Amino acid sequence: MRAPSTNSRQQGFALLIVLLAVGFLALLGARVVAAGRADTQVAHNLLQAARLQAAADGAAAQVALGILASHARADGTVQVVRVGRIFVQVRVENESDRVNLNTASPMLLRALIIEAGGPAPAAAQLAAAIVDWRAAGATGASSVRSYQAAGLPYTPPHAPFRSVAELSDVVGMTSDLFARIAPHLTVMSDDDPAPSTRDPVVAKALADLGDTADANRNAPFDDHVLRMHMTAAGPGGSRLSTIEVVMTDFHAISPCLAVLFRYSN
Repeated sequence: MRAPSTNSRQQGFALLIVLLAVGFLALLGARVVAAGRADTQVAHNLLQAARLQAAADGAAAQVALGILASHARADGTVQVVRVGRIFVQVRVENESDRVNLNTASPMLLRALIIEAGGPAPAAAQLAAAIVDWRAAGATGASSVRSYQAAGLPYTPPHAPFRSVAELSDVVGMTSDLFARIAPHLTVMSDDDPAPSTRDPVVAKALADLGDTADANRNAPFDDHVLRMHMTAAGPGGSRLSTIEVVMTDFHAISPCLAVLFRYSN
């Protein structure tokens, strides 16, 4: 048998190179197509999320305007608003129903801690620690030592709470108690809640104060700060849940609804 010629070997090698190149290009093309599909899907998801958020914002404005126009209280009733092909469930609460961390007295904070399930013996001490955290210009050495004794690498900022989440950093606050008390707190209302608050835990805490709450007994509710829970459902099973705290002013020359806080998932 004759050995393959040099020309035949070169042709075979060239064919192998071509096949490898074709295979590589096919693999590269498949990856480009897959990446393109992934990018298209990401863009579609972002567009749908934007549509759901826009529908939720529109529904929030409509419901808030309806509440203010009718002079009704935000009572937590669920309303359904249709925006195009998107249905939005809206539940509105009055932010002033909650206790403001930056204005509440030590007595109110103590009563709220107890009503939320906190230990009564430690409630007064924890309430004092909350007041110390926000007290401007405070330089108490005892509070610094209490943080050092707890092994915490920080001391109170002596400035207003920027969010309810900041409360978890106060010495003596446990994760369990924070989870119990946080739903009844705010930093976005203007004053203490009135006894007619729709938050049952806050109402009990105010009742526990007795005559000390008389200053607020006839205080009018200020419905211009609302907490809105919205769930938007669109075509194809798309869904978006949003919590917003909004400040409303529909009596101005240019009516507006400003979002103070938003959390979406």
